[in-house]
Amino acid sequence: MAGHFAAGAGPAAPSAPRRAAPGRGAAAAAAAPPPPRAASARAAFHARAARAPLPPAAAAALDASPPPGAAPAAPGGQRMILADAMALLYRSHFAFSPDHRLRTAAGEDTTVEFGFLSSLLALLELDPAPTHLAVVFDAGGKTFRHELYRGYKGHRPDSPPEIRAAVPRLARLLRALGLAELAVPGVEADDAIGTLAARGVAAGFAVAVASPDKDFFQLLRPGLVLLRPPKRPPPGPPAPGERRGSKFALLPYTEADFRAEWAGLAPAQFVDLLALMGDASDNVPGVAGVGPKTAQALLLEHGSLAGVLANAAVAKPKRAAAALASVEGAAAAKLSLSLVEIRTNLDLPPVQVPLAAFEVRLPPADGGAEAMAILESMELRTHAARLQALFERRRPPTPRG
Repeated sequence: MAGHFAAGAGPAAPSAPRRAAPGRGAAAAAAAPPPPRAASARAAFHARAARAPLPPAAAAALDASPPPGAAPAAPGGQRMILADAMALLYRSHFAFSPDHRLRTAAGEDTTVEFGFLSSLLALLELDPAPTHLAVVFDAGGKTFRHELYRGYKGHRPDSPPEIRAAVPRLARLLRALGLAELAVPGVEADDAIGTLAARGVAAGFAVAVASPDKDFFQLLRPGLVLLRPPKRPPPGPPAPGERRGSKFALLPYTEADFRAEWAGLAPAQFVDLLALMGDASDNVPGVAGVGPKTAQALLLEHGSLAGVLANAAVAKPKRAAAALASVEGAAAAKLSLSLVEIRTNLDLPPVQVPLAAFEVRLPPADGGAEAMAILESMELRTHAARLQALFERRRPPTPRG
C-alpha cells in the first residue's frame, strides 16, 4: 500500500441532473424540458462523466520512496494530493459545449460545480486513498509578480460569472466535508502548492499535484508527480480498439515523462526554458527571437539560463545570440525567470501549519448531512451517491460486542 494511489470505482448513477434546453432561460428550463430522447442521451452522457474514476495507472506512478536527503517515510505511507482549484474550475467550465451545460430545475447553471466535483471525487476514490488533501484557490487581487511586471497576465479577461458563482458554494462544501481549502493573499495558488509540496516531500509523503497547468513541471522530482488531464483525442469516433477515458480523468505525469517529452531536459530546467521562450498564456515576455526549439537546444548545451547568458556571444542562431547579448534581452530573461519560478519556501501561516491540518477524515463529524444537503441543492445526485459510497468505505468498522 505504501506509496501508491489506485483508482476506485464510483457507484452507478441513480439519477441525472436536469438541464435547460439549449438557448433557453431559467423559466423555459423548468417548463419545457428537451424531448425525451435528447434528455435521455444527455443524462447518460453526464452520468458516465460523473462516475468515471481515475485510471489504474495513477496507482503505479505515485512512488512514496523519499528522495535522497529527505526525512524517512511517514508512518503508514502518507499520500498527499494538492488540487489546483482555479485550474480545475476553468477546465470544468470549458469542458462542455453550450448544449451540454447543466442546469437545475430552477435554471441555475451548475456545470462548473459538476465538473470540479467529478475530479475531486475521483481523487478521493483512489485506492489506497489520499491521507492528506488540500484544495488551493487563488486569493484574488495583485501578487508580487504584478509588482515585478505590470503586464503580467494583463491580457486575461475577468473570470466567467459561472466560475465566480461556483467558488463560494464549493468552498462551503469543502468545509462541510472537513477538507482543507486555502488561499494565500499576495501570492498565487502555484506558490502555496509549491511550498506545501516541498514540505510534503521533505517529510516523506508521496505527493501529487492535480492540475493541468504546465508550470508545475518544474516541481517534478522523486516523491512528487503530477496528475494531469489526458491529451485531447483527435476529432471523430474512436478508432477500433481505442479506449477514451472521461474528460475529468487525471493521468500521472512523472519526472521520466517530462524528460521523454523534452528530450533530456530536467524538470528544474523548465523555468529556464520559459524564461527564454516566454509564456503567452501568462504574458511573460521571454527573449525576442528565442522560441521553444532554440531555448531547448541552448539549455541542453549550457545547462541553465545563467549558462546561456554567460555564453550569449556564441549562441546559435545569430539572431538569438544578438538578443541574449543585449542589455534588453538579458534583462527580459531574468525578469521572466522571476515571473515563472514557483516559490517553494513561503513563510506564511496558511502553508506553514502542521501537515496534520490537511488530513482527510471522512465522513465528517455530522455524518455528511450538510454536504449532502449542498449537493441536493445543486441537484447533483450522482455525486451525492458517490460521496455516500465513499463515506461507507472510509467509515471505521463497528467494534463487535
